[in-house]
Amino acid sequence: MTADGHDHGQRRYLTAKHSVDERARNDRVRRRLLAELPATPRVVEWGPGVGLSVPTLTEWTSLDSYHGVETDPRLAAFARSLVSRLFARREAELSEMQFTVGDALATETEPCDLLYAQSFFDIVSTAGALDAVEERVAAGGVAYAPLTFDGKTTFLPRHHDDETVLGAFHDTIDATDGQSRAATTLIDALGERDATVLAVGSSDWMVRPHAGEYPADERYFLSSILDIIEDALGEHAAGWLAARRAQLAEDRLTYVANNHDVVWRP
Repeated sequence: MTADGHDHGQRRYLTAKHSVDERARNDRVRRRLLAELPATPRVVEWGPGVGLSVPTLTEWTSLDSYHGVETDPRLAAFARSLVSRLFARREAELSEMQFTVGDALATETEPCDLLYAQSFFDIVSTAGALDAVEERVAAGGVAYAPLTFDGKTTFLPRHHDDETVLGAFHDTIDATDGQSRAATTLIDALGERDATVLAVGSSDWMVRPHAGEYPADERYFLSSILDIIEDALGEHAAGWLAARRAQLAEDRLTYVANNHDVVWRP
């Protein structure tokens, strides 16, 4: 695939994921988060991707400012453009919004009332990330880590190779600086620090066909998940992947990933 093709595929995957994310989000945890925020919070986000969290946040509350830190310059540029267009379409505006290219944990940002890190703690060192949270969040502020993976992936219908393939997939996450039990690790680490856990709740991704078809662009999202597994395991999962792709083509494949939403005061 060309670089342009890869970039387009990544943007489409992140955009397709949005409907899955919003359906999965734990509303009890979200409401507790909002109860802890000032009227116009200053927000810093780590790993904003295509930036769709910005309109979501502005639907929840009025923002004083937003600063997203993204490692991929192409995604950051796309996010700037997409969010600006979405705001123009809604005849809305955010007085202070910026996307910075850099390593979220190493990039110094202004003190914030909310540090937003969605699906982020499974790709970083928990200890290093929590150190950075403590440095970035203003006194009285909170951190919110929604949709943090917690080590269980399920596909339906069942397949006799599920345990072997998915176990190996989780092992590759752990072997490449990721964490397949990121939510559990995060909660455990917070208990060892001077932090106050305010709310925890499940936020499982679930993608399944409805009335014979997948909603929104979730077929593409699910196809991308299979591609990620193929990239990790290659030929070792060839038969399993062929069966799963056939089920997806027939609108018979269901996918569940166990996640948790966590809110805490550092």
